[in-house]
Amino acid sequence: MASTIELIAKSPFPGSGPRGIDVYARLLYTQLSKHYPMESLLLSSDTPSGQLVDLVHYSFFDLFFLTLWGKRIPSKFVVTVHDVIPLLFPSHFPIGLRGRVKFRLQRRALQAASAVITDSECSKNDIHHHLAIPLNRIFVVPLAAGHTSVTSALIRTVKVEYKLPERFILYVGDINWNKNIPGLIEAYAALKTRQTHLVLVGKAFISAHKTPEFAAIQTAISRSGYSDQIHLVGFVPGHHLPAIYAAATLYVQPSWYEGFGLPILEALSKGTPVISSNQGSLPEVGGAHVHYFDPHHQTEFVTLLKSLLRSASRRTAYLQSGQAWAKTFTWDRTAQSTAKVYASILASHPPV
Repeated sequence: MASTIELIAKSPFPGSGPRGIDVYARLLYTQLSKHYPMESLLLSSDTPSGQLVDLVHYSFFDLFFLTLWGKRIPSKFVVTVHDVIPLLFPSHFPIGLRGRVKFRLQRRALQAASAVITDSECSKNDIHHHLAIPLNRIFVVPLAAGHTSVTSALIRTVKVEYKLPERFILYVGDINWNKNIPGLIEAYAALKTRQTHLVLVGKAFISAHKTPEFAAIQTAISRSGYSDQIHLVGFVPGHHLPAIYAAATLYVQPSWYEGFGLPILEALSKGTPVISSNQGSLPEVGGAHVHYFDPHHQTEFVTLLKSLLRSASRRTAYLQSGQAWAKTFTWDRTAQSTAKVYASILASHPPV
């Protein structure tokens, strides 16, 4: 009899919206459905449906919300944990007494999982160290870039719609402390250029104005002397985002730390040169196809930016190899690797 697997797709904590973790679940389910009969693969929201299944996969995990604890969980379950960054930098992610209690409960629930899936070797080691999950129960399954083709007409349309300049440095993502957006703005200001603008894309640049992270960004913009050249674009739908990557002169990932770094792959796939921090998982994701800097050394960051903006040959040095590298990260590969994790768990106790 075929095994029945239930994928829990939508995160239940407040403000989840169309977050990356929900996109991950949707794309994973789409690809998994090619490997499993439809009657053997269920898709549910928030909590298990209560149907008799052989394995449940939680596609999300939160350190400080009770996404696992207290749920009716079957004996075999898998959890995807993308990163544990708040545990690495606790002074920047204060949680309070309730958060500490919930963390202990979540960690205990996670330790009962049959397996943990994560995005990188870096995150695997962090999960092992901070959540006490044995290494042999943590499986690395990288995420994937989109490979949508982009036409010149679409690039022109997107540049008009979002009022993008001819030459710009691009960042796409959130504004959490670990993203180091103030550092990016300070490095951009140090370029003292009027030819190249800075474009910051992400919902939080428009919707998170009351947060301390956005206040730090506002302060950096005000002090830069180039506020008229720094564009806060906000949310961009998926069908337009590839064109923005393709239109950029450079993509920059300035993070203090990441558990993966999907925008690097998205930029590489569109032939856009990438400058990235060398922290966390980012060198894993970019491989030898990205220009790296140490974010703790701002002068190094600025020098690298200047060098690539001035030299077309340096910008195109990794163009072909970067595109080829990005193509090796596919959602089909992600689904196949995930299916192998399922199979290894089910093989230990085959379905009746």
